[in-house]
Amino acid sequence: AVVSTQSTGAFKTWEINGRQVGQLWMLSENILRRECKKFGLEAEGAKHFLIARLAEVIRSRERKMITMGGEVNHASYDVTPLHKVDAEDLPDNWQNMDPSDLKCVAASYGLDFDHANDTKSDLLKKLDTARLKGSGLLMILDDQSKKAKKRKSRTSDEDPDFKVDGNESD
Repeated sequence: AVVSTQSTGAFKTWEINGRQVGQLWMLSENILRRECKKFGLEAEGAKHFLIARLAEVIRSRERKMITMGGEVNHASYDVTPLHKVDAEDLPDNWQNMDPSDLKCVAASYGLDFDHANDTKSDLLKKLDTARLKGSGLLMILDDQSKKAKKRKSRTSDEDPDFKVDGNESD
């Protein structure tokens, strides 16, 4: 397979930017096929399948490198999960992307989705849910603390002249 100069440039940029597995979706199919072959993976199928295979193997190898110690000349990869990446590392146009591109983004971040049947709406929901993972609890806790503060302020706002025995109530 012939790899264009533009594809090679995109690959070099990806390498310089830290080999972010979540950014695999930005690489061309030819580059992804070449990378799959480097890892001994099947290099056939749709782009999102190539990304899913490659991302899974890279994440697995990076976990092993962390637990077993590094090896010399090992190219490291950034395997930051979706809910921890910076906003600028994500496409800002998710709503406008077509389903095949959304599948590639989802595969890059290792999201579990139905490659054959998930619709654009399904993919957007899964990406948003994964992106917000962990923040929901904070939102609930924030909401609870705001409600508690409101209740507390209501009970402390009682009329200071009010007497329970009824002598000075008006």
